[in-house]
Amino acid sequence: MNARRAPTAPTRPKPAQTKPRPAINAFTIKFDRRVNRVITEAHLSPAYDPGNPPDPIPNHVKTQALWDTGATGSVITSGMVKALGVSPAGLVNVNHAGGASQSHTYVVNLVLPNRVGIPGVRVTECPDIADGFGVIIGMDIIGLGDLAITNSADKTLMTFRLPTSGGIDFVKEAERQAFAGVGRNDPCPCGRTDSNGRPLKYKKCHGRA
Repeated sequence: MNARRAPTAPTRPKPAQTKPRPAINAFTIKFDRRVNRVITEAHLSPAYDPGNPPDPIPNHVKTQALWDTGATGSVITSGMVKALGVSPAGLVNVNHAGGASQSHTYVVNLVLPNRVGIPGVRVTECPDIADGFGVIIGMDIIGLGDLAITNSADKTLMTFRLPTSGGIDFVKEAERQAFAGVGRNDPCPCGRTDSNGRPLKYKKCHGRA
């Protein structure tokens, strides 16, 4: 006598696992005029792990931050070093307009507008600045995310997000506006032709995905 097997339930494919997308922290500053320097508020503190903060949490010192794409690394002033009460973490050679010198480095936590926090930033000490900036934000910070500055209606707008979330391409944006309403099989408005002199279709030219 042949034994019958009990029917088995069909197996369902396991859903594809996707990596969680990192949370994006961002802020936008709208100036009431066109500016030639981007200055934002910032808070600094001695470095600590935000996920496991000490008790008590170190005081944060409020200051003004100058954003400088020409600065390789971020710097804090001697006055800010005293206000924070931090100890040197190292010594580096610094090249500047007056030649070269050695400066102390420190490790601090930096909080930008809208609570965009960057812990463990290594900064270099610089002399106090006449305009009262406590920190200069260099490319070590700017390069962690996306920075855009626009000047619409004669007013400057600065926006920053962290981490980066894809490139910002003003050329593609201009093309989308210029070619709005063009059908994929229409001749491309740019006027390009193929090797036989026939107009290229939009989908094979500027309309390519």
